[in-house]
Amino acid sequence: MIKKHHIILFFLLNIILNPTNRIFAQSNYKEWLLASEKDAIEFGISKKTYANNALTLTNYNKKVLSNYANQPEVKITFNKYFDRNVSKKRISKGKVLLEKNLKLLDAIEKIYKVPPEIIVAIWGIETNYGSYTGNYEILDALSTLAYKSNRKAFFKKEFFYALKIIEEKFIDKSTLKGSWAGAMGQSQFMPSSYIYYAVDFNKDNKIDLWNSYPDILASIGNYLFKHGWKEKEPWLYEIDSNLIKNKSIKKKYSINDIYKNHNKRPDIISTHYNKKGSIISYGKESNKRSFLVYSNFFILKKYNNSNFYALTLGELANRILISNAN
Repeated sequence: MIKKHHIILFFLLNIILNPTNRIFAQSNYKEWLLASEKDAIEFGISKKTYANNALTLTNYNKKVLSNYANQPEVKITFNKYFDRNVSKKRISKGKVLLEKNLKLLDAIEKIYKVPPEIIVAIWGIETNYGSYTGNYEILDALSTLAYKSNRKAFFKKEFFYALKIIEEKFIDKSTLKGSWAGAMGQSQFMPSSYIYYAVDFNKDNKIDLWNSYPDILASIGNYLFKHGWKEKEPWLYEIDSNLIKNKSIKKKYSINDIYKNHNKRPDIISTHYNKKGSIISYGKESNKRSFLVYSNFFILKKYNNSNFYALTLGELANRILISNAN
């Protein structure tokens, strides 16, 4: 008697081994592109742009789908995540790049109110200061995910935004490369973020998040500014976990409340000592890390909605600034 799972296995092998099935899948992809033209035009993409850039795509990208299907499910601890991203090498390089680009970063801060160390820290965490930005064709990756992922509507809209970038001639099509998920350039903006927040800071009539430091760094600043960054306000400070054992995480505290019987910390701006913030801790007692977070911390989460990310980013910025002062 043929068992049910044998039948299933037979059909799966047939799909994999039979080239006709692969051609059928590719044919469906082309049909999807044709069927999506109406939505693209309603989105504001011209028929010409769609024909020249979307309908010229031939096959969906199997490597993109493989990356999408095999995202790591094992949860990393905060300490491992933190140590991986806040290394001595990254702090040291951040210090060098902050000093090298200080005039530019100061000009950006005057307009967007975001301090240089925060912009440099985002640059460092997103692409290790531009050393890896991704080499996937953005239209290829986004159309693939719009066609065959579990977030079709999201990626379809990003696909259309990418076409909008081409239509508006913000950057040459050949430059549009990034991660398999569609994040672009040294700031890792999705196409929608590029449209709404990227800026031509050096006034050369293109917005280049791949090669232009003025555009890359100013766009990061503008993104945080537009999401509500508060000028001259703190984002977070790492605090001694031993000093908050009897503190309630439901209440707000100042650095002064926590360190009132201890020497002042030289790394903390004096005007921040009495500002109230919330406590966030991760880890067991022996290796617990604790932070006092303020309103700007939640703005950092607009870049990536993860406590791990925002805490790590904020502390990297602090350490780049301390390092710069030494």
